[in-house]
Amino acid sequence: MKIKKNICIAINSLAMGGAEKQCLLLAKALKTFHNLVVVVVDPTEEIHPDRLDNLEKEAIDAVYLPKNQLLKITEFTRLLRKRKIEIVFSYLPTDTVLSAICAKLVKVPYKFGGIRNSFLPRFKLIVLRFVHNFLLNYTIANNYAGYQAAIAFGYKNRVLVIPNGIEIRPLLPKEYTSKRITIISLGRLVSQKKYDIAIQTIAHLKTILNKDYNIFYKIVGQGPQENAILDAINKYGLQKDIELIKDAPDIYALLEASDIYLCTSFFEGISNAIMEAMNCGLPIVATDVGDNSRLIMDNTSGYLVPVNDYEALANKLNELIESPIMRKKMGVAGHIHLAKNFGYKAYQKKYLDLIENIENIEIRNGEVFFEKERKLS
Repeated sequence: MKIKKNICIAINSLAMGGAEKQCLLLAKALKTFHNLVVVVVDPTEEIHPDRLDNLEKEAIDAVYLPKNQLLKITEFTRLLRKRKIEIVFSYLPTDTVLSAICAKLVKVPYKFGGIRNSFLPRFKLIVLRFVHNFLLNYTIANNYAGYQAAIAFGYKNRVLVIPNGIEIRPLLPKEYTSKRITIISLGRLVSQKKYDIAIQTIAHLKTILNKDYNIFYKIVGQGPQENAILDAINKYGLQKDIELIKDAPDIYALLEASDIYLCTSFFEGISNAIMEAMNCGLPIVATDVGDNSRLIMDNTSGYLVPVNDYEALANKLNELIESPIMRKKMGVAGHIHLAKNFGYKAYQKKYLDLIENIENIEIRNGEVFFEKERKLS
């Protein structure tokens, strides 16, 4: 019988973002096999309803730290000591720094930080590099682009890659004969996502689109670029063609009702939004950044296009619009690829194996190997 370990997962908040979703997915994956607690660092952040539903449905033990910074450290260290925590996982810069300090103070044996993107501001990189090199045992990157950036910036070779996971949905029957095509993008309304290019892409697409077809574009998300996006929609006269949805109660319902997923980001880690779109059998048109090339099989499950090339993006969208057979074929191929490489069971196994073999980790180019594997090689 395998011995249960006492594990803490730290996350800054339980807001809408991908890291928060992955935190609760990891909690679900581990809770049956180990003693688990989720520590929420910032109690002032509003909890997204889906996150609250996950906590209740999976009966995940969650502790919220106080708002006061000194009390936050005091309460966190007390919890780590009281629960005899052996492993701490963290995700974002804030929770990584706090958990590294607190776990170091109480001598937690294994401390893991997180890298969730392929790009971070230089100051954050400097802070996280120090934390990784001197306070943490390892850092887990959810994408290879982030791993490579960290190593190039001077992180010690203790960075390993475990991609995001997702619970696979069955493919639902889809209508491929309609002449009204819905294109969709999900994500925070931030400059990283380049929604200005997305809007320019839609404007150009309308100029080359076969007149038998009508397109409608949905942008789903919240963030500081909202007004800039609305201004761009007005600039191109696309008020009737583009809808900005800030509060979506059911993301999957929107995806199921769409035909093509569009990503115009100029940097990414591994995109939860693209994974969700693939989970609904959508073909993807995306910029070739971050780990998009690991998610999307170019010309098989979608198309990869250079950053800012709105004409190429529009051309690829147009190809898919004019070929219902290609939309279906690519959507099915993407769903199969997602299930095989990023499904929940594979994700769960990677973390369970890591925990079971935690004393015998070897990392080669971001890949994790264990002692028994070294003996076989």
